[in-house]
Amino acid sequence: MLAFLFFKPRENSLSQKNSQSKPLKSRLIYGLIWVFAKLPLGLTKPFMGLLARLAILFNSRTYLTSKTNVAICYPEKSEQEQKTLVKQSLMHTFKIAPEIAKAWLKPCIEDWIDQIYGAEAIKRDLENEQGVLITGSHLGNWEVALFYLGISFDFTCMYRKPRYQELDDIICKGRCKNTTVMVPGDAKGLRDFLKALKSCQVAALLSDQEPGSETGVFAPFFGQTAKTMDLIQKVQSHTKAKLYQIAAIQNPNGKYDIHLLPIAIALELTAEEYAAQLNSELEKLIRQYPEQYQWSYRRFKIQPDGYNKLYI
Repeated sequence: MLAFLFFKPRENSLSQKNSQSKPLKSRLIYGLIWVFAKLPLGLTKPFMGLLARLAILFNSRTYLTSKTNVAICYPEKSEQEQKTLVKQSLMHTFKIAPEIAKAWLKPCIEDWIDQIYGAEAIKRDLENEQGVLITGSHLGNWEVALFYLGISFDFTCMYRKPRYQELDDIICKGRCKNTTVMVPGDAKGLRDFLKALKSCQVAALLSDQEPGSETGVFAPFFGQTAKTMDLIQKVQSHTKAKLYQIAAIQNPNGKYDIHLLPIAIALELTAEEYAAQLNSELEKLIRQYPEQYQWSYRRFKIQPDGYNKLYI
């Protein structure tokens, strides 16, 4: 989650294109991740806070995208309120970059987790021989959420391979220090993902990213038309898994509370209706903690009439 500070993420979460081999660039990126993982957060977080302020000062693309998204998603807020939310979001986004590095390279981050809400319902579903499908958005710290799932359940996570081949090993090793199994978003990965759910395990897939121009459906998100993946509905229909949303939300003590919220959507709905309800569930939680959401993602780039001109 939010690894754009180490390498530029792709706009599409699942469609697999050939990764490039960039050994030198990958070594440099790994070196940066290693430094962030080794240095204390008391040192790296203030530094990242400074970078966030510079991103705002120099009108970076990250800042301008965040500003655009907040303006169209919160039109009821005053200009000053929107500016405050953009700053809070960027500060959060930049400051969790060192945490991501530590989550990948540190043996254990269990002491970062504080309260856990909703786990008992998932345990009951598993005891009743039901698979559990976890989704969520880029809210809070996704790496902490993945770590929690990996230490708590037999867990499979679908992901998109990074731009550079050499980084794939870093990410997968970092996330698979426990029961976590990473599967790519290709045909084989999808088969493994479905097999895990049919075996009454837990599997996770983010659903707040655009699925690409050739897949998915259009559905409202914060009152805006957003290209939305329909894979969650297809997976749930195929496996009859119970659906939950997860978020690792940073609390005032600096630790993370894990929120596991059940989502009940009728599988008989059309793809558009299902996607609208799923987006609504994600939106409800984001609205509770908007300062911890990644507003820098160009969520509304693809529109029914083509590519939106909102973003620079």
